[in-house]
Amino acid sequence: MPSGLIGHTGFVGSNLCRSTAFDACFNSQTIADIQGREFDLLICAAPQAKKWWANQHPDEDRAMVEHLIAQLQQTRAQRFVLISSIDVFPRITDADETFDCASQENHAYGRNRLRLEQGVAAHFPIAHIVRLPGLFGPGLKKNVIFDMLHHNQLENINPASQFQWYALSRLWADLQVIIHHNVPLVTLVTQPVATGAIQTRFFPELTLGTEAGATVSYGIQTRYAELFGGQSGYILSQEQVLDEIGQFVQTQRDSA
Repeated sequence: MPSGLIGHTGFVGSNLCRSTAFDACFNSQTIADIQGREFDLLICAAPQAKKWWANQHPDEDRAMVEHLIAQLQQTRAQRFVLISSIDVFPRITDADETFDCASQENHAYGRNRLRLEQGVAAHFPIAHIVRLPGLFGPGLKKNVIFDMLHHNQLENINPASQFQWYALSRLWADLQVIIHHNVPLVTLVTQPVATGAIQTRFFPELTLGTEAGATVSYGIQTRYAELFGGQSGYILSQEQVLDEIGQFVQTQRDSA
C-alpha cells in the first residue's frame, strides 16, 4: 500500500516533501479524494496553523477540524502520524506528555487541535501524535526569527522572551525514530532560547523591544529526550538549537 501526506502545500508538509517522496498528497482542496483509500503510512500536517485566525474565528476553525476528522474516518492506514502543536497544552511550562491537556481551559486554537488529536487516536489503531514547538525552515512566513530576518515590527519583539525552536529539516528523521520506538505521543521540544540570544548572535545590528509587551517563557518538556540524543527533558540543548538557527539564517541570507 502507498504512503500519503495531508497538507503537502503547507509549511510543515512542504518541508516533509523536501525530505522524502509520498505516493499520494492531499490538501484542503483535494482532501475529499482520500475517501476509501488505504495507506501503509499516512501523515497529516493539517489543518491550517494560523493561531491568531483560529482564536478570532473559533467556530470556523472548529468546523475545519471536524471536517478533517470526518474525511480521516473514511480512510484506513496501517500507521498514522499527526503533526500537532504544543499549543494543545493549556500552560506553556511545567508539562510533558503525561499532562492532561483537557484538565484546564485553553484558547480555541489549542482546544481544536486537541480535538483533532482525540479524533485521530479514536480512529486509527496505530497512531503517533507529534507535538511541535516554534518552527523554522524553508517557507517560513511568521514568528520572531522571520521578523528579525525581514526587519519586521522589531519594536514589538521582547528580547527577554524564551521560545522553544525546532528545525523542520530534521522532522522526517525524527519521525523515523518515533515510528521505530512506537511512541504514541511525543513533544519534540528543545531547550528554551531567549530571543535576545538569537539577536545578539545573528542580528547584532538590530534593536528590539522598544514597544514590547509582556515576557513569554516557554518550558514544555518531553519524556523521550534520550531517544533523539537529548537529555534533561529536551531533544536539543540551547547551544545546539542556536547552531541550527544559525544555519537557517545563513541559508536565508545566501538566497536573498
